[in-house]
Amino acid sequence: MFKSIVLYFFMDRNANITIEKKALRAVMIARRRSITINSQIAMSRSIAGYVIRLPEVLNAGSLHLYLSLPVLAEVSTDPIIDELSRYGKKLSVPVIRNGDLVSAAFKKGDSLRKAQFGQLEPEALSLVDESHLDVVLLPLLAFDEKGCRLGYGKGFYDRFLKRLSEKGVNPCRIGLSFFQQRVARLPADPWDEPLDAIVHEYGIIRYT
Repeated sequence: MFKSIVLYFFMDRNANITIEKKALRAVMIARRRSITINSQIAMSRSIAGYVIRLPEVLNAGSLHLYLSLPVLAEVSTDPIIDELSRYGKKLSVPVIRNGDLVSAAFKKGDSLRKAQFGQLEPEALSLVDESHLDVVLLPLLAFDEKGCRLGYGKGFYDRFLKRLSEKGVNPCRIGLSFFQQRVARLPADPWDEPLDAIVHEYGIIRYT
């Protein structure tokens, strides 16, 4: 009887968190899309400036980052890719294979195609050795003061980061966000993976 009550409590709690996250995603998507294109461009350039000055990035040999989509009003990774390419960094980007997020080699100018969820991926896929990843730059919809991240709800990055951690691979986890995506507290599930830092248009927030 006690076990049934405990199980019901956790099932009910997780259901409430799921509902809360879904509602917050809708709010944050609308908030981000309310930013003008010119402001998005300017803020993304500011964010890129902070990113490329981070010691973890300057000292990194291999970095994983997402290919931003203007339709989602994400922080643009284009200026970051420009700078990292100038520094000769090895880059990889997320691709979904067999339901998991894995890393494919990427160079500026590579031909791209739309994938399963509308995200971009290289036409010529070459998976990389993820044990060499030093930094992962992540997209997000919201972040809080404890370093929790609200993603798009499919859990790809949480499973990706957990898989790396279980293999003893612990790259610096850096979220890219506009400052207005900040909230005081995010609803968190046990499987949510925390960030080491956030970079927004006004600077850097470190959590470790």
